[in-house]
This record gives sequence, C-alpha cells and structure tokens, in this order.
Amino acid sequence: MSYVPVNQCVVCGRWYVLGKGSRLLTCSEECHKKLIDKLVEEFGEFKKVVDVETGIAYKVPTRDILEHGLKYEDLKKYPVWKDEDE
Repeated sequence: MSYVPVNQCVVCGRWYVLGKGSRLLTCSEECHKKLIDKLVEEFGEFKKVVDVETGIAYKVPTRDILEHGLKYEDLKKYPVWKDEDE
C-alpha cells in the first residue's frame, strides 16, 4: 500500500496531490495569485523592515516577502523607508 500526499487548497477548497514543485497552500497558479492578492490587501502593499545592525528601515513589498522570503543581504536592494511612507 502506497501513500499519496494530498492537501486542500486554502482558496477554493479543492483537494490536490502534493507533488514535486507543488505549492503547499494552493492548488494552482490562479489560486496562488488570489491568496497573495488577499494577503497584500489585508497587510498592506509594503512592510517597513529595519536592519537591526544599522537601524536603517527599508520599504519592502509584501508580495516579495510572501513569494520569495526575505534575506538580510536582500535588504539593500529595496528603497529606504521615508517617514511619509507610514
């Protein structure tokens, strides 16, 4: 007897087989886009991320954080957060 891993899409509720390269929360690219759009709407288009070593705040797109994650060395590629951005 073999086990086939399945998951339920958090957007549409459809069951799908987890395979190599499949997403953990959504069943398709369309559902993934809907999820990201909803999260950006809920949490805002940008996040203020502060470099703890320098104290410099950066304006990072929420979408980038959700889709790619955020590494310390990536901070410098984003613009500096200005007070009027709040």
